[in-house]
Amino acid sequence: MIIFIILTGSKKFSMRLDFQGKTVVIFGGAGFIGKQLVSELSKYPCKIFVVTRKPNNHEELRILAGLGQITIVNLKDYNENNLTELLSGCDIVINLIGILAEQRGSSFKYVHEVLPDLLSKISKHVKIKKFIHLSALGVNKIKNSKYAKSKLNGEISVTKNFSNPIIIRPSVVFGAEDNFVNLFNKIASISPLIPIFGAPNLTKDIFKSFLSSQVKFQPIYVGDLVKFLIGTMNSKSELYELCGPTVYTFDQIIKLILEVKKVRRILMPIPLPLASIIGLVFEKLPYKLLTRDQVKLMGYENISTRGIKNLKKIVKNPKSMEVILPTYIR
Repeated sequence: MIIFIILTGSKKFSMRLDFQGKTVVIFGGAGFIGKQLVSELSKYPCKIFVVTRKPNNHEELRILAGLGQITIVNLKDYNENNLTELLSGCDIVINLIGILAEQRGSSFKYVHEVLPDLLSKISKHVKIKKFIHLSALGVNKIKNSKYAKSKLNGEISVTKNFSNPIIIRPSVVFGAEDNFVNLFNKIASISPLIPIFGAPNLTKDIFKSFLSSQVKFQPIYVGDLVKFLIGTMNSKSELYELCGPTVYTFDQIIKLILEVKKVRRILMPIPLPLASIIGLVFEKLPYKLLTRDQVKLMGYENISTRGIKNLKKIVKNPKSMEVILPTYIR
């Protein structure tokens, strides 16, 4: 029996995880979430295949597990023949593949729609027993974002092609190699000014609310997310929202980063309309620090009461940013 994991629930969870003699293959396994998933899965008696387009050996992944437990599969062309050969005889596929901004040759449509459609079709054809797909929180509510639309279309394709998929919608994911906290950590290290997107959030006390942001997040620790992913492998088909234990506004997260770094910076309120103009400029740079599409996402709360309830079904004591940030912010 083989388990495949591709980056990308039932109401009852079976915590008896029998991985003996199984093989786990991860699409997107060389990314931020994928590395954590490989590390956690390596604790079980299974063989792990990590599928990646990057032409290197990923030795940092191999050392996470026992000798010969991890196999790196370099696959440049995701076509029907290659995937059929790769997935034949396997049991579980997990899709972790995703992007936050479009780049040349890497569009939201291809990454979030075409690939999930192809992977789920092939998985059904070769009789994969379990298909787990990682999506994002709120994609069913956000109507004006290309990112959200593509993610939702990917979910629809997976559900159409595969009869009993598990779809997981996490909030913002944080951890040692995340793209969110680390970005503002770097900005705080080199700049005296830190942007507070979505501020001011004006209330009766205008002075206190000047740097208060309307943008809300309920971030989930990557270690908790991968434990949930593994815990759902024996569960029935379900769609799960996932969130961490604490709701933060944007300014609260920035202030927490500064507190952990033990530095003081000038906080600069940036209303979302102004942020959109900044995104228009920044999205033309080689490294897209901010895009207009990302600003659109900030217009919606990234929180869910159901999300933390789902997480606690498997992770009894989910970790907050206050606990984890000091372990990797410097």
